[in-house]
Amino acid sequence: MKRTFASSLVAGILLLALVQHHSVTSARYFDRSTVAIESVEDAVALETDAVPNSSADKKGGNGFVHALGAPFRAIGRLFGAGKKNDQKLSRISDKDAKKFGTTLATRIKDSETQTPEPQPTSPASSGEQPAAKEVSSKRATANQQAVISAVNLSIAKARTAINTGDFESAIGELSRAASLDARNGEVQNLLGVAFESRGMRPRALESFEKAVHLAKDNAQYLNNYGFLLYLNGDLEDATKYLKRAAKFAPNDARIWNNLGLTQSKREKFDDAYASFVRAVGEYNGHINIAAQLQQHGNAKEAIEHLERAQAMRPNSVDVLKQLVGLYEMTGRHTDAETARRSLVALKTFADANK
Repeated sequence: MKRTFASSLVAGILLLALVQHHSVTSARYFDRSTVAIESVEDAVALETDAVPNSSADKKGGNGFVHALGAPFRAIGRLFGAGKKNDQKLSRISDKDAKKFGTTLATRIKDSETQTPEPQPTSPASSGEQPAAKEVSSKRATANQQAVISAVNLSIAKARTAINTGDFESAIGELSRAASLDARNGEVQNLLGVAFESRGMRPRALESFEKAVHLAKDNAQYLNNYGFLLYLNGDLEDATKYLKRAAKFAPNDARIWNNLGLTQSKREKFDDAYASFVRAVGEYNGHINIAAQLQQHGNAKEAIEHLERAQAMRPNSVDVLKQLVGLYEMTGRHTDAETARRSLVALKTFADANK
């Protein structure tokens, strides 16, 4: 009986010990403060104010682990610590956690081996980025202004050289300006003038064409290019560009005159007369188209325009002289004699009133 009681007592003690050991093991397994480091593996930064207070720690929440798990892994990647056992998390106090945050920031800042690239900050959080942008913007503006000043200086020198007939110097200045600003229409336009003055028409045409493409609505560039095309015999293209020039500068007499010349060359005399009228008025328009008609062997049509001009200004000596010659050319001798008498009368009257 005693032996049985003793055996039962020993068995009970052993059973109690086994039950207590199982309870402790279960408690450790469910202690979340030592679990879930892997659950925050993708976090990349430590926020000091994210460290929980002691009450949160007592509740065994994940906040503490989520706040510190990532920095351990991030430091391992930045500074070469790669062993798995070194990444295990151990509990630290709130005070130690704050120190850790400061140390992390210092180490990243002072690292000489692997310094991470600075992350962009908003103007509200840092004044350095806007300041850097402002400095960069001012520098770019200063450089741009320096280029503009240099180009303008070369243009001014080139204009002076062209006016004095020094076309070589003009080409040199303008070539320098073109290297600084390849999209400056005025530089290309003046290069066209200088090249044509030096007898370098292909280069002149190339430069005028560039000017027109750079400033499609510039009437003077269009006029210069169109007129040079006219001189070069490219009458269809000349007409096209001169019409565009007239569209942008409808009151420019030179453009209309050049267009009239081009249209006359194409024997579009009605259009040419209209252009000459826009350039110099109706009276001189008749005289101009009459000259063009005479050059093309159209004497009769030339006489018609001169007679209209003479009707507008009966005392015009120049018109009467031209009519005398054309009348004789076409066999209208009576009309030629009448025109001569008118010329003698005008001369007599002029001498009497001296």
